[in-house]
Amino acid sequence: MIKLTVYPASFEEPTASPFCMKSICMLHAAGLPYEIIETGDPRGAPKQKLPFIEVDAQQIPDSEQIRSFIETAADLDFDEGLTERQRGISRAIIRMVEEHVYFAIVADRWGEDDNWEHVRRAFFSDIPVIIRGFVTRQVRKQALAQLDGQGIGRHSPEERFDRVRRDVIAIREILSDKPFLFGENPTAADYSVVPILRASIVTPVTKPLAAFIKSDPTLMAYVTRGTDRLYPTGL
Repeated sequence: MIKLTVYPASFEEPTASPFCMKSICMLHAAGLPYEIIETGDPRGAPKQKLPFIEVDAQQIPDSEQIRSFIETAADLDFDEGLTERQRGISRAIIRMVEEHVYFAIVADRWGEDDNWEHVRRAFFSDIPVIIRGFVTRQVRKQALAQLDGQGIGRHSPEERFDRVRRDVIAIREILSDKPFLFGENPTAADYSVVPILRASIVTPVTKPLAAFIKSDPTLMAYVTRGTDRLYPTGL
C-alpha cells in the first residue's frame, strides 16, 4: 500500500497544496491502491516539504518524482499519444505553472496579511499551540525569503499579476477550444495546471490573478471540467 502524506483539506480543496492534489489525482488515475495521511506539520517530511509517498519503507518526495514512480509502478505514461514536440510543450507548461504561477499564488497567500491568517490556520493546525506562533512566524519568514530568492517576491503586486496574467493567457491559448490542453483526454500538464488554477481561485481573499481567471469563461470551464475528470470523488 502506498502511503501519501499531504496537507489537510482547506479552501474547498481536498488538500491545501496543488502539488499534493496533483499526486492524489495521479494515483487515482493510475488505479494504484493508496492511503492518504494528513499533516499540517511538514518538518518531518523529506526536504521538509509535502507531498511525499512511502512505499516499502522508502520515502519519495516531490510531485514530479512521485509521478515517475506512479508511471513505473502502474506501467503507464501520462503523456501517452503525444508527439515529441507536444511532450516538450507539456514540460514547458508544467515548469511555467509550477515554477512561476505557483509562486505568485504563494505570494498572494503568504505575503498578503489578509490571506496569511487563513493560511496559518490551514497549514499549521497540527503544530502544538504553545509553539505554533513561533513556528509559523519562522516558516512565513522562510517562505518570503524563498519568494525573494526566486525573484517574484521582488515585484510589486501589480507587476506580479502582469507577469502571471501572461502565463495564464498562454495556457488559455494552448487550450483553445479543446477539452484539455492536448486534446480530448488529460495529460500530465493538466494534472499540474488544474490544481494550480484552482489554488488561485479558492484562496480565501480574492486577488487579481483569481479575479482574472474567474472572469474568463474558457479558463473556468476548463477548471470545472478538469476538476470533474481528475479529482477523486468522496475526498
